[in-house]
Amino acid sequence: MPTLKLGELAERIACKLDGDPEVLISGVNTIDSAGPGELSFVHNEKYISQIPRCRASAIVVPKELDTDFRPLLRSSDPYVTFGEAMRIFLPMRQRPAPGVHPTAVVAKSALIAPTTSIGPYCCVGEGVCVEDEATVMSGTQVGDGSFIGTGAWIYPNVVIGARVRMGQDVIIHSGSVFLSPPADETEETESRGYAIEVGRDVEIGANVTVQGGKNTPTRIGPGTKIDNLVRIGGEVRIGDDCIVVAQVSIGAGARIGNNVTLAGQVSIEPHRRIGDEVMVGAKSLVSDEVEDRAVVSGIPAIRHDLDLRLKAHLRRLPKLFQRVESLERSFQSPSSDEEA
Repeated sequence: MPTLKLGELAERIACKLDGDPEVLISGVNTIDSAGPGELSFVHNEKYISQIPRCRASAIVVPKELDTDFRPLLRSSDPYVTFGEAMRIFLPMRQRPAPGVHPTAVVAKSALIAPTTSIGPYCCVGEGVCVEDEATVMSGTQVGDGSFIGTGAWIYPNVVIGARVRMGQDVIIHSGSVFLSPPADETEETESRGYAIEVGRDVEIGANVTVQGGKNTPTRIGPGTKIDNLVRIGGEVRIGDDCIVVAQVSIGAGARIGNNVTLAGQVSIEPHRRIGDEVMVGAKSLVSDEVEDRAVVSGIPAIRHDLDLRLKAHLRRLPKLFQRVESLERSFQSPSSDEEA
């Protein structure tokens, strides 16, 4: 990891320095764990009380925070600023040496950039294009006519079917599968287009399955992050900067807007539309359209506040049942008691 003077670090991450610019910083850590030589941060009020006990050499704080601790890096958004510092100090992935491993099988018509790394036992099909500084690790298969963008990182044992486009700086973790539908033999190869399109800076976790579209491509928008064990059906469209947590299932033809969060184990029925900036709670079933900026949960998914009230009422049912039974007994007629 590099070591920087605090003044130099402040310039690189565009912060106002309050204190000694000669202090040396060689790492980052949380406020309760940071020690000498490390940078920490405070981004909300509940951590302010921990500042006097912090052993870090410097802290990133909100611009107007009043504290005796020095030195400080003052920022309008300490959380984002600390993330920029992490990019500087935390070790990056070590890219393998460029070139094609001798055990890899690469079609003659494939276009492999000189700075690309193709690992052991990879299989690269006809007409594939792999751009500069991409990394395709061992055991990965890339189908005919696919495209892998600049700086992409494909971990071991990924299966990329035919006619899949991976954008710049995409990260695909091990075991994920991108399935293309069988092509019509009477159709010209050039006219088929891509079955799956993955936008720039997308990260897809391990063991994710993405089904390609037959008539229109399955699309995952730029900046979207997808967790492990997710299933995405054919012709699905996921917007920009979405978060899809583990074990989500998205039915074929669903439309998901921008900045959407799908919590763990959400299921979306086929051809449903979810608007922009929607949040769907864990284990929910989306069976109808969800409007922009809604927060929904439950089975079926409804407004989150209404879902919470219904669940609260359900918890009261046993006591309510006992009260009804008690009332029924109190209203029994004397004749009924004699007959019993």
